[in-house]
Amino acid sequence: MSLPLRLDRRTLLSGLALAVPVTMIGAPRVRAQPHPASIRAQRLEPGPDRSLLSYDAAGIPPVLRARRGEAFSVRLANNLAEATSLHWHGLRLPAASSDTFAPSPLAAGATADLTITPRDAGAFLYHPGLVADGPRQMRDGLGGILLVDHPAPPADTREIVLHLAETAPREGAPHRILVNGRPELALQARAGERLWLRLANATPHRLIQFAAPDQALTLVALDSQPCEPFRLDGGRLVLGPGQRAETMWDVTGPPGTSVPISLAQLGGGSLAGALAIANEAPTRGEALPPPEPLPANPLPQTLDFRRAQRLDLALQDGPGGELLFGGRADTTPAASPAFRARRGSVVMVALKNETDRFCAVHWHGHPARLLDNMDDGWKPFFIDTVICPPRSTNRIAFLAETPGRWRVTCQAINAEPGPRMIWFEVS
Repeated sequence: MSLPLRLDRRTLLSGLALAVPVTMIGAPRVRAQPHPASIRAQRLEPGPDRSLLSYDAAGIPPVLRARRGEAFSVRLANNLAEATSLHWHGLRLPAASSDTFAPSPLAAGATADLTITPRDAGAFLYHPGLVADGPRQMRDGLGGILLVDHPAPPADTREIVLHLAETAPREGAPHRILVNGRPELALQARAGERLWLRLANATPHRLIQFAAPDQALTLVALDSQPCEPFRLDGGRLVLGPGQRAETMWDVTGPPGTSVPISLAQLGGGSLAGALAIANEAPTRGEALPPPEPLPANPLPQTLDFRRAQRLDLALQDGPGGELLFGGRADTTPAASPAFRARRGSVVMVALKNETDRFCAVHWHGHPARLLDNMDDGWKPFFIDTVICPPRSTNRIAFLAETPGRWRVTCQAINAEPGPRMIWFEVS
């Protein structure tokens, strides 16, 4: 049965921009790594229900853990017959250590030790960089999740991590949605339990809706940045490619029953599942109070628009139907930047989608406020990915705080070619 992906305005805003390692009963298995971490890019045995490539021999996307403000090291071994690279998706890194412009390739058979110091806590993705064979390797399943721990994690919660991907295309076979490397969506919990649900859309070009109808889900972080908690309409959340979201889920229902849950792609596959409520007494006699905000990351909570640099970026159809971003069809960084900004200045951008396609625009290194279209007020969250519906304009604003060269990518939803790419310079 096909599950419709609902894309009304309220649902899109809920999704704008879809652990302690999950070994407890109640979640698909996720493999966590010790410190220092070690991952290995490798090809798997072919199968209809698994990825072609993985950082884990069992095909389970590894979960890495770090602490905000502390150095974190990982050893990457390349067991592929081709070069690969590693990109930390969503991390704010100093320009000197950032790989967002041109991650260094790692030759076949080589090993590299990498060290980063995360500035923010939250859920992030890692995957090959968007150059050379990177986009194809992502589509073939190469990726994982990096969790950077909050200084004070929320109490009275159980953490569940869901890495959302899909099988690579095979001749005559449909795509299948994968949850933590498996084509199944089965959770377990006790009535009255509060789940800290951390989702990441690891697909490079899909919109994915997570739905738990009639359940109390409260969004507490989007694109790795804590937000003002707010209840999700109908238990639905839409995530663009590369987006991450964190919700507090207060499980309701009689013991011994199950709650339907689902994943659905825009114009693509779907996956129906369930959360089984244990046939045991509820965890508590009365409901918990509404979730508290997560600890804030060191981002400016206010922006001064009086001297902001304002610019327009158009998404257009080019010759032959190819996507143009900022008037260009580049898939690698051009020789010159699309714009320059002074360090410490505020940049306001109007993303004008003049096409009939959904697109996702991702900003590297600079989380942005999503602005109201009618004024300069902002939504209660930062984002690094903007879902741009057809024939619409979305406005964002960010502080140009980190010197360096930073990419902006635009991916047409459900389009197989890699994203269009521009870059800007903060000086």
